[in-house]
Amino acid sequence: MIPYLFHIGPLYCNMFGLCIALGLIIFLWAANKDKLTQKYFKSGELSNLTLICVASGVTGGRILNVLQHPSEYQSWYDIIAIWEGGLSLQGAIIAIALTLLIYTHIKKIRIMPLLDIAGMYAPLLQSISRMGCFFAGCCYGCPSCVPWAITYTHPDTRALIGIPCHPTQLYSVFALFLLFIIIRFGLRNYLKKPGQLASAYLIGASLERLSNDFFRAQHYEEKLFALFFSSSQIIALCLLAAGLLLLVITSSTKNKPYSL
Repeated sequence: MIPYLFHIGPLYCNMFGLCIALGLIIFLWAANKDKLTQKYFKSGELSNLTLICVASGVTGGRILNVLQHPSEYQSWYDIIAIWEGGLSLQGAIIAIALTLLIYTHIKKIRIMPLLDIAGMYAPLLQSISRMGCFFAGCCYGCPSCVPWAITYTHPDTRALIGIPCHPTQLYSVFALFLLFIIIRFGLRNYLKKPGQLASAYLIGASLERLSNDFFRAQHYEEKLFALFFSSSQIIALCLLAAGLLLLVITSSTKNKPYSL
């Protein structure tokens, strides 16, 4: 793998950060072109909010990753060095959700259309960002002899060196991109009430993490509840329940469906 592209003195440009930046650019480009965005938000409003959410998502993702894997962080530098990888997707989702609730309340922004826009395009952003995990070697899979297993050899990788393992990052890349296709080009034609697309995203993203975690090496280091579920899977189950509850509530309300 290629964790670093180049460096200028102590400053490194790595694939992890590049993939996140690329995913963010594509997310903003696609979301701003959506008719739902153009109908409910002023020019530049979504971009400003996205930047705020990125900051909170990175912070929340790092905090949860540190709490889940404290042994990987031996100093304050290790905690701050987010450019080296190590962000919890679930921590980012929780932090972004809280940020959205506070921001939209202060700015008097309709939250359901915003959540639906995020629900459509967040899987695309996450899919591209997961490629950064693949290059950095974080979120690596458990040892495996499957034909498509990958072996990390770079000394700076966060993965197991010299041991074939499941490419769990790529599993997430493909699953999240498929989720984007399903929601954006499929479910959008049927789930037209405010909040339904957001609930579909929560359900799909939770199922992706719930299943993919069984192939991750860290799953077997922190299994809970009769040595079956990891802490990440417990969070995924909670988010799945929240998504199902949101779907029931939004589907049963008398809110008018989107007319675009």
